[in-house]
Amino acid sequence: MSPYDGVVIGKLKLKGKPLNVKDDGIKKKKKKHNKNSYHDHVSEFHSGNLEDNMNEADKYEGKGNDASCADYLTPAERRFLQQTEKLELQRLAKMASRSHRDRIQQFNQYLANLSEHYDIPKVGPG
Repeated sequence: MSPYDGVVIGKLKLKGKPLNVKDDGIKKKKKKHNKNSYHDHVSEFHSGNLEDNMNEADKYEGKGNDASCADYLTPAERRFLQQTEKLELQRLAKMASRSHRDRIQQFNQYLANLSEHYDIPKVGPG
């Protein structure tokens, strides 16, 4: 008896039924969704007055009370946020000080002063 007697000779057949799989195939478990929680939330949202709804919507959008968020910040994070707000205000003030026409003229002047990198200099005679 040769150790190679059990070897199947020939090409690999990919068609047909996969091995070690039941006739039903592999079934995935379905996730259970709690539909009641969504409907309860919607009904609660519509039943309250308008101010409460706006406050709740602001909470979900992240526009809630900034003081409560600032309680958890380190001093370095607070300084960083203050500095970024300050720089943003300065940038907006600078943008608002010039009109669109002035900005376009300044940009065109900047482009005119750039070297023309796409020009190929002539090398040698000819």
